[in-house]
Amino acid sequence: MSEPLIFKDLPATFPGKNKYRKPSVIGGVVFHVILIGVLILTPLLLPEKISHRQLLVALIAPPPPPPAAPPRPPVAPVAPPKVVKPPVRPVTPDAVVMPVAVPKDVAKIIEEPAMAPVGVIGAVPGGIPGGVAGGVLGKIVAPAGPVRVGGDVREPRIVKLVPPVYPTIASKARVSGTVVMEAILTEDGTVDQIRVISGHPLLVEAAISCVKHWKYEPTLLNGIAVRVVLTAKANFNRPV
Repeated sequence: MSEPLIFKDLPATFPGKNKYRKPSVIGGVVFHVILIGVLILTPLLLPEKISHRQLLVALIAPPPPPPAAPPRPPVAPVAPPKVVKPPVRPVTPDAVVMPVAVPKDVAKIIEEPAMAPVGVIGAVPGGIPGGVAGGVLGKIVAPAGPVRVGGDVREPRIVKLVPPVYPTIASKARVSGTVVMEAILTEDGTVDQIRVISGHPLLVEAAISCVKHWKYEPTLLNGIAVRVVLTAKANFNRPV
């Protein structure tokens, strides 16, 4: 028994294959390719021509110079200001006048030092016949303090020189050198006061001890024994 055809008289729900679709796609692609090729080739086949004169001007001729700056307007000359000098008024010599302006250079008044009178007070100008040149008038007075060696005062000759004793601690420390001292001698030439000027601390005590026993000749000034300040040196050479 055959099956009944229910949808026999209904229109086709699924259309058939379109036979014009493929040719239309190919034709559209070909058309666009041709259109793009025409747009690219047209400027190449028909270039814009530049005249020979324009080419020479563009390549050879330099650019025109910039326009010149406009001239400056003339400046009217300015007259210098007039200097009005104040009137000079007569001033009496004893009058005190306040200055109008501060002077640039101030004069300095330098007083010459008063020169000590040459000669001896109470002497006759030109000297006395038979007088002694460089003599001293009146009684000779010894200086109040000690006189430093130098100039007219010569260093006294040493009479007794005690050599310094090398300290044991300085020998172990391998210390050597010179101790410089300032000593004041009495009128009889003995050492009274000692002041250390320079030297190693390990050698100072031994240097002072030896200088205290030194003896000098008395120093005479105008025939009078005076106290003297001199420099004493004690050398310490490390024994080998």
